[in-house]
Amino acid sequence: MNAIQRLRTWHAPPHLGPALLALVTAAGLFGVFWGILFPVKIDVVNFDAGPLSQFAVHRVVAYPEQSLYLVGMDNGSIRAIDGRVEADGCRVIWRPDDPRGSARNPQGLPGVFEDPCNHAIWSFEGNAIAGANQPLRTPHVQGGSRADGPNAHVLVELINPTK
Repeated sequence: MNAIQRLRTWHAPPHLGPALLALVTAAGLFGVFWGILFPVKIDVVNFDAGPLSQFAVHRVVAYPEQSLYLVGMDNGSIRAIDGRVEADGCRVIWRPDDPRGSARNPQGLPGVFEDPCNHAIWSFEGNAIAGANQPLRTPHVQGGSRADGPNAHVLVELINPTK
């Protein structure tokens, strides 16, 4: 008898299906009770970064109390950069005159974000340059369009902001 014939004649034990169903149900119930006993606290705050008129293309505006940086992009939008490095818990430092960013920044402009803990660097758009494989996190920005008018404010959605 070859392998295919043996496979066709094989039958699962009669209690395998109910046992697997019980196992999956138990795992699901464990997950539900774990979530009830140890809930994850997530705070979402809309941070008013001020009027849109204060932002310019390729200019970084820092909000150190929030570990937040806002950058004017080429297309006229605003990009928010979370200055908290998830991998090591440090906060990046904005170095506006650092030439290491010239190769990756638009128009060859200087400036990098540097992690003081492991010396990783990112471009002013938050893209990894050296020492990191991931870009910096970019929170959602609302109202970052010139079409919203001259008095429009830029709102940044911060998740678990620094206290």
